[in-house]
Amino acid sequence: MVFAISFSSKCKIEKNTTDMRPLLALFFIVLVTLGGCKSGKEIPNLDNVKWKLTHLNGKEVVLNYPENEIFMFFNGTEKKVNGRAACNRYFGNYEITDTKLTFSSIGATRMACPGDGEWEAEFFQTLETVDTYTLKDDVLTLYSKDQPVAVFQGEKADIHTPMQ
Repeated sequence: MVFAISFSSKCKIEKNTTDMRPLLALFFIVLVTLGGCKSGKEIPNLDNVKWKLTHLNGKEVVLNYPENEIFMFFNGTEKKVNGRAACNRYFGNYEITDTKLTFSSIGATRMACPGDGEWEAEFFQTLETVDTYTLKDDVLTLYSKDQPVAVFQGEKADIHTPMQ
């Protein structure tokens, strides 16, 4: 309800019959609806997970030595990735959006890797080609040109899991 005061020789108060409540309610609904909108999908958090490689270029990863593993950790704050590729530790950078994932500046130690060196070399070559990803439950799949090239199984990392 709105009141208008007019000043003339006599002061009179008139009631304006325009009710603003429906307009205010509509404004509130629009504000709440637009406030809840997000642009695009949310980027998943890949941190605090040890991503163990299970398949590479369509082949199940079976290493000759059980102590050798191929895995990666993501550091979302710094956009860094690191892990182990069978025998050698590696590190680098990554960029991620809701569907795109690329790796860059990958470096690694250079220890001899008898028995599992082929897996390691193929893994590093594959990382260079990755352009997209999917994440479903605890399975991270990396793609190159719409073809799955690497599949990782996620394991929650704890304070005892070495990150480097």
